[in-house]
Amino acid sequence: MGFVLADGLSYGVGANQAIFLAIASDRYFCLSPKLNEAFLALAQGQNIDQHHIKSLIADRIICDAVGDNDIRAVRVPVAERSLATRAARYTRAVRSPVALFDRVYVKRVLAKKGLPRLLTQDLSNLLYERSERGADDIAQIVEAVHAAGRIFGAKDQCLSQSLLIRRQMQRCGYGAALVFGVRLLPFQAHCWLQRGVTVLDDHHEHVAQFTPVFAS
Repeated sequence: MGFVLADGLSYGVGANQAIFLAIASDRYFCLSPKLNEAFLALAQGQNIDQHHIKSLIADRIICDAVGDNDIRAVRVPVAERSLATRAARYTRAVRSPVALFDRVYVKRVLAKKGLPRLLTQDLSNLLYERSERGADDIAQIVEAVHAAGRIFGAKDQCLSQSLLIRRQMQRCGYGAALVFGVRLLPFQAHCWLQRGVTVLDDHHEHVAQFTPVFAS
């Protein structure tokens, strides 16, 4: 018998601290120092005290499973570059009916049904994509969404912006992984789109400040 992460839970490790994200409730949290140490030891295949295992199960961090342990942290390649985009410009694409519908749809679903409803397809495999196919098309989508964001007041709305960009990319036959990251001191959560080692809608030096805790 082994252990797996509880459903809907993901985590990353920064400075020997496991940082968890509960997807459905959009809640970030850490464990107590002793339980954190035990959890990381278990994740590395070490044996830990039964009372720590019981605590992790009771806190809904892990659960029993058939087979070996599988409680690995999320794996996100270190971003090495940013997508080359021009300054956000107001174009016809900004005010197209499809773009406006997508913006309303993403915000409405996030508000009423939550993030999982918009993550029906796992694209984390694209974190290992090496092709630069469609870079110019993707850059135009990013530019248009950022330009519209200035009009619709999308400042500090990295999640809705990234979801909107990915939705429009998929309509054009492209994809990217949505990555969530956390910085603890001071606490700040952030998300971005990444394809291979390229960040699409942010700067790679900026996202390097965050410990990835989830990718889809």
